[in-house]
Amino acid sequence: MTSRRPHSPDPDLLEADTGDPKEVTVRLTRTDRFPTPRRAAATLRVVAGRDMLQYAVLHPGEAVLIGRDEGAQLRLNDLTVSKRHASIEMDETGAITVLDLGSTNGTAVNGRSVRRTALRPGDHLEVGAVSLRLDLLSQDELAHLGRVLERLAAANRDPLTGLVTRAWLEDELPTLADRCDRAGVPFACAFVDIDHFKLINDRFGHGVGDDVLAGVARLLLLGVRDADPCVRYGGEEAVMFLPGSTSAAAAEVAERVRRSIATHDWDRTAPGLRVTASFGVAQRHPGEPLKAWIHRADEALYAAKRLGRDRVELARDRPSGG
Repeated sequence: MTSRRPHSPDPDLLEADTGDPKEVTVRLTRTDRFPTPRRAAATLRVVAGRDMLQYAVLHPGEAVLIGRDEGAQLRLNDLTVSKRHASIEMDETGAITVLDLGSTNGTAVNGRSVRRTALRPGDHLEVGAVSLRLDLLSQDELAHLGRVLERLAAANRDPLTGLVTRAWLEDELPTLADRCDRAGVPFACAFVDIDHFKLINDRFGHGVGDDVLAGVARLLLLGVRDADPCVRYGGEEAVMFLPGSTSAAAAEVAERVRRSIATHDWDRTAPGLRVTASFGVAQRHPGEPLKAWIHRADEALYAAKRLGRDRVELARDRPSGG
């Protein structure tokens, strides 16, 4: 996973976002052992479903219990997971082993049922119906991931996606926009709409549709800075607000998020599932009415839809107040 380096702007001193992504991913190699460098950690992370992004860091000489039990180090809510489903252990040499603990629905590695086997970098682990992957994550990535989970669990969030609700537009956006105006920094937003979402519901069912909404929301939060608000606008639409970003920088953020959605392993959610999204980006003119600004981003989104979907379009520039 390539992610943007987390950056939390001081709300009283907003900085311009250059849009220059920082590579923080440690590339994986096919070996039987994980090296344990100071700045990276072997991490087991849920990659699909309602528990997506839940994770556990592995340490030499320690075991991680996976299950629904309250004492599990990696606690999962899916009912296909047993209370004490499986154990993952890293020995002092860095070798990692998974052991099924007599679970009801079994444990599999890369699609093969197992009772005890080694886990290697990049392997997929299926625990009941929950899919996880073993990766190396940098300390920056782990810190960002932890803060994303904190955001998802915060109060006053949309219960399905974990994004802030539309009430934020009335309660908080005016203050943030005024702060940007006074600081003289740019402020851009990006409308997001999942392509052909009705067809996803029709083909795979509303349960999978809900998992898609939740998964896309998590990919949005992974792709922005820790303090960038992401709002569930309605249905399958969301808006990313990027204080300190020009339209060009916001378009780069949107393009990275677009790629992360298009290349995500949606087969782990439902076999044959493919998901893409379209984006419309607009930079606010100083003093521009908020509704006019958001409307320009919405128009850019519909332009992306007309031009074939799965793309990012910039809003047409108009005079302030237009």
